[in-house]
Formats: sequence, structure tokens, C-alpha cells
Amino acid sequence: MKVFIAGGGTGGHFYPACAVSEELKKKGFSVYYFGTEKGIEAKKEFPSDKKFLFPISGVRGKNPVSALFSALKLLKTSMETAKIIKKEKPEFCLCFGGYASLPLGIASIITGTPLFIHEQNSIPSYTNRLLSRFARQIFITFDYAKKYFPENKVHLTGLPVRKSVIDDLSFTKEKAREKLGIKNIQTVLVFGGSQGSKKLSETALKVAQEMSDIQFVLIGGKHFKKPEKLPENVVFYSYFDRMGLLYSASDVVISRSGASSTYEILTAGKFGIFVPYPFAVSDHQYYNVKWLEEKGLCYILRENELDTDKLKNIILKALSEDKTEEIKKFAVKCPQKVLIDRILDEISKT
Repeated sequence: MKVFIAGGGTGGHFYPACAVSEELKKKGFSVYYFGTEKGIEAKKEFPSDKKFLFPISGVRGKNPVSALFSALKLLKTSMETAKIIKKEKPEFCLCFGGYASLPLGIASIITGTPLFIHEQNSIPSYTNRLLSRFARQIFITFDYAKKYFPENKVHLTGLPVRKSVIDDLSFTKEKAREKLGIKNIQTVLVFGGSQGSKKLSETALKVAQEMSDIQFVLIGGKHFKKPEKLPENVVFYSYFDRMGLLYSASDVVISRSGASSTYEILTAGKFGIFVPYPFAVSDHQYYNVKWLEEKGLCYILRENELDTDKLKNIILKALSEDKTEEIKKFAVKCPQKVLIDRILDEISKT
């Protein structure tokens, strides 16, 4: 049996799609993946039997001429994808939002192939809002997104987390630190999502200089290069693939609040200090964690409020107010370990 999956551009769409594909392949499905030539999927391996990457881009925020050109490319790619569907005859198509999903979504509608979508964020992408009218079922990560979709189609399933992350979350702090080769002391993990954040990284380094008894693990990402001189209590990575191991080693995590990062931090039972990306569409990163802050299980710090003193004080509060068990209790209620099976259960009912 074949399944077509689309979702890429950024890690927020790509990694949940990876997690579902892993589970589908375990269950004997043949997975075909559809993405873009410029997104994260062009550099990362996807657990699929076949991979199709197209030269497409989004339409939003472009001048009229560029937007028209992009729209025509999306339409052309949709037609090409429809031909592949007619030839391969998949059981269903599963889209994870973003412009990278649009051609497969349109192609599934054209060919009458069952369509399912997963929305990662609290405020859905325009692609998923459009496709939701034609989807058999809609799976959401956060309850806040429910109001944007037809009520009779929506299922709260949480966000698929990759097996590699789940496996690494089984390590104790001590064992994780030993595996990483870092000190066994209070540790703060700092990263700015798949793209990194220059301001967040710079501020964290300044804070680290004033908190020499705390260990900081900083992932700089593509927008922040390793400084020539680092404080002795800072461990720096440009990129690190085993995020689950870093979560396990940490006491507090400072990050953007994209859906994947947020849900992984929640799954790890870690207290998060979230700095939402200020230019996210519809401010969706803020709404991804607003509900969590209302429960007293994280702090939100707007980027325009980000300074050394504020971040230092919030870190001290987070380290002194150990809410790990509360977060873990909440995380247990979240279906992160079974949500992939729930998605497949919903699909099997149609």
C-alpha cells in the first residue's frame, strides 16, 4: 500500500512528517514524499521510498509579478503531482501544511484521492485552511486551532515526535551529560529553532558571562557563527542533530516557540522560556505557548523585551521553581507517544 506525504520548507512541517513516515513504514506502507528544492528537505534525509522535490516557493509577501510566477509554478507542480497519483494510486495523501504541501493537496482533490491534513500550529497555515474544505479528517496539535476548521472533521492528536528524539529522552540528566561530554551541573539549553536567532544567541552569551556557575549549551544555527572567545561555561554547537539528548541534559530550555520545538520541550517535561519569532504569520508562535504560560508551565519573553537582566532573572526563577513533575504530568496527558497510531486509526475509519 502506498501513501503520499507532503510537508517541508521548514523543520516545523518537515519533522512531524518524518515521524509519521517512520511509523507508516513500520506498518508496511510504501511512502512517497513531496517537498521543495529549497527547503530543509533538500538537505535532510526523509524516511521514504521515493522523494520528489519541486522548484516551488510561497506566494505570500511577494510583489504581484513574483506572486503570479510562483502561483503558476505551484499549479504546474500540482498537475505533475496529479499524474504521479494517477500512475501510483496511493491509498491516501497526508499534508502537513505550508506551501510545500499545496501541490499534493490540490492533486489529491483533482484525482479524488482521500486527503488528510495535520496542522502543527495554534493558528493554521493558509494552505491547511484551504485544503481543510476538501480533507476527510484534520489533525491538530493545539486545541486553539480547532476554531479554524470544520468541527466535525477535527481531531486533537498532538504533534508527531521523531523516534530518535523519543529514544534520547529516556536518558537521565547525568547520563545525557556524560554522553555529551559536558559537566554534570545545572544546564540551560538555548537555541533559536531550525534557523537560529542572532539576538537570542547574543543575549544568552551575555547572560552566561554573569552566571558562571550555570552551564549553557548554545546552538547557534545558520545565523550565528561561533565567537572567537566563549565563556568557559558555554558549550557551543552550530548544529546538533540529537535534540532529545540535549533536552535530557537540560534543566531549562530557551527557544523560539515553533510547534515542533514547543511540543518536543513539552514531551521532555522541561520548563521552557519561549521567545516567539516576531515575524511569524499571524503571530502563531506566541499562540503556540500562550496556553502553556496560562498554566504557569513556561515563560514567554517577547523579542523586543529581550535583554540581559530580564533573561537572567527569568532563568533564575525557572531554575528555582522546579515544575518538572507538573510538566511531566501534563505531558502524560498529551498523546505524544500514541498520536501516530491515533492518526492511523482515524484514517482507517474512513
